[in-house]
Amino acid sequence: MDSKDAVPRSVWPAETEPGLIPTDDAMGIMTRELSPAAEAFVADAASAKLPLLDVGAAYGNATLPALAAGATVLACDLSASELAVLAASAPESHRRHLVLLPAGFPDGFTVGDGSLAAVLAAQVLHFFDGPAVERAFAAAHRWLAPGGAFHVLVMTPSLSYYSKLRGAYEKRAAAGERWPGIFDPRIVASPEWRDRLPKMVHLFERDILRRCAEEAGFTVEKLDYFCFRNFPAIHRTDGREYLTLAARKTAVGA
Repeated sequence: MDSKDAVPRSVWPAETEPGLIPTDDAMGIMTRELSPAAEAFVADAASAKLPLLDVGAAYGNATLPALAAGATVLACDLSASELAVLAASAPESHRRHLVLLPAGFPDGFTVGDGSLAAVLAAQVLHFFDGPAVERAFAAAHRWLAPGGAFHVLVMTPSLSYYSKLRGAYEKRAAAGERWPGIFDPRIVASPEWRDRLPKMVHLFERDILRRCAEEAGFTVEKLDYFCFRNFPAIHRTDGREYLTLAARKTAVGA
């Protein structure tokens, strides 16, 4: 089944801009288009013998096609109402493989060590401070089975109005700050987006995201810049708007 066909679009909230669906908890947006991280997560679902965890699942753009691929998916989000929309979007035959977790990651719940085939955190870690990012990577590594993958998508200082912060980011990075990308997004956000954002955003570059993965014990398999194909031109800058990461937990005997 094509992942687009797995989603009854009428259930999701209306787009605020083409392809961008607002969350109901001032935590940015969910894209209708899957990112490379989400596509890799769905690909893992097709052969997974263990459950998968979708962190920040929102309305289910990755969870629903992962369910359609035959996996059991733990869908985690701070918003219980978004998860309710996700559940309503899932065909009845898929719901027995769907576990809803209305809780924060990584501190609001736990699963067994080595119990997951893959973890997705798309559009999530850029709302965490530095210590929370470290705990997220540590939890993902602990919960994944050997050979499992952590798929991540985060914003960079090239995205939209955050490009105004690149100079400050680079100055902090040059000074050796461990987390140079933490800002209040509302100081640069356009008026129509200001009230849809939290008080903190964490912008990443390749060196920071790689460090997070490797310090947690992962092997980095993919770390690339990315922008969605169907993305409003007003938010595009240089093609480096997002970073996508695939990090692998070492397999037994590797």
